[in-house]
Order: sequence, then structure tokens, then C-alpha cells
Amino acid sequence: MRPVGRLEEVFCPKCKRYVGTFEKCPYCGAKVPKRLSFRLLKWGGLTVAIVGVLFLYVDLRTFHFIVREPYHIRIADLYLDNAPTMNMGQAVLTGKATFVKYYEDMRALGMFLVDPENENADIFIRAYDATTLDLMEREKERLDAGDPNPKFPAVGDLVTLRGNLRVRASGERAGQFRMMILMYADGLLDIDRPEARPVKILDVVSNPDNFGLYKRIQVEGKVISVYDLGWAKGMVVYEMDTGESIDVMVPQLLTYFGRTLDDVVDIGDMVRVKGAIQFYYTKPQLWLASWDDLEVLE
Repeated sequence: MRPVGRLEEVFCPKCKRYVGTFEKCPYCGAKVPKRLSFRLLKWGGLTVAIVGVLFLYVDLRTFHFIVREPYHIRIADLYLDNAPTMNMGQAVLTGKATFVKYYEDMRALGMFLVDPENENADIFIRAYDATTLDLMEREKERLDAGDPNPKFPAVGDLVTLRGNLRVRASGERAGQFRMMILMYADGLLDIDRPEARPVKILDVVSNPDNFGLYKRIQVEGKVISVYDLGWAKGMVVYEMDTGESIDVMVPQLLTYFGRTLDDVVDIGDMVRVKGAIQFYYTKPQLWLASWDDLEVLE
């Protein structure tokens, strides 16, 4: 192959070896003179590339002249007959969390979000291990700082997030596989945790149909027992004036936020508990979303 360019620019003037575009011979270290136009093209191209990447980054974070914000779509729209299939399309979704689990073997967060206006439409959300660990660290720092704004989702929360959406066909039916992948912690845009409504344990136990699934309520009582289920710890809270009690579930996940149930309460303590209502068959239970939901009364 014949070298392209002036011979004095592509061959070392000292050792006479081919050096190509190098301005310094990699063999003997001698300086290889180049034309000004070549140097301008070389460094100008690098400058344009760096400035272009920086512009795209700034545009993504602020102005959105070129990089547009992804569409905010409804979960129910993914169930329409003409819903398109897609793979890793960027989108923003909002839904109520009905299932939240930390998969210890994969160190990954998984949850189901339900359309706020259509409880029959849901989607599975998965966060990769690095993203999940980042969210956990943020929640731990929030609790230590006393920040009231949650950083890690829980059952009953209204969650808005941005991620990569996958909608695929299953057999002959389109749109039967729906999942969003949360790629980074900043993609969790907002967690709206509803205020818990104070109620009597007697009302919850005697009329559970009056309390919707995943609704957040607040009760007070005395801790009379604690039991371990492995994936969660159960705490029985007894209402002194009515003689009724309710089981409060403390997910194992909460231990990753720097505390355990044994650190917070003892049997015999009077507590104020907030949580989302779930049912074990027909028996109502409260599920803690965070250590903020458990307060020991003086």
C-alpha cells in the first residue's frame, strides 16, 4: 500500500519508519512535522465532537431544543387494541404501586404500577441492581436527615417514573408483554405518598369493606407481640379502649435502610402506625412503607 500524503509527513525524518498521522515518532521519539491544515483538522474535529456532546447533555437537562422530553402516557393506553409494540422506547408513566419487592438474589427492585383511573391496567417495573442500591442509599440518607419526601417506593404510593418501555406480542396477540426498566435513580421522578387517615382499629376490623385496598390509614395501640415471617416481621397492635387488634407487617426490605424493628419498638410500647391496607384472605393488615410510618408514643 502506497502512503498518502507528503513523504516527510508520514515517515519519521530520523529512523525513516512509517508513522502515519502521529506528530511524534512512536519508535524513536523524533518530531514529525505536519501541515497547519492537518493540525487544524485534527484538533478542530476533536473540539467539535466535545462541544457537540456537551451541548446535547445541556440540552437534555435544560432547554430540550433537540433532545425532547419523552411522552407521558397512561398505563391503560398500553392495553388498547391498536397499542403499538416497542422495545426500549423512552416514556414517562404514573401509577399506584400495588406490589413492591426487593429481589435479594438479583439485588433488584420489582414493582407493579396500576393505572390510577383503570385498576385493570397494570405494568411491571424493574430497576437494575445499581439503580436499586442507589435508591436504597438515597432513602437511608433521607431518613437520617429527617426529610419527609420518600425516595424509595412502597405499596400505596403514586409513582411517576421515566424509563425504557417494552411492549411485545405474545403468540398471535399484540401487546401482551409490558414492562418498564428504570435505568437510573434520577428516573424515579416523583413519589406521592398519600396522607394516612386516622381511624379506630375497631372500625377496620369490624367493617373492612369500608376501607379500600392499598389505602393509607393511621391507628394507635399497644404492641403486644412480634413474630418473624422471614420476608417480613409481624407486629400485633392492640387498641386499649376497644379490645381489638390488627397485624402490622414490616417488610424485610426496610432493614436495608439502617434500622430494624427491634431497634425501634419493644413489646409493651404504645405506638402510632401508618400503613397501606392489604388483606390476608379476609383479614385486614397494615403494611409499613417506611420507618416514618412507625412512631413510639411517650
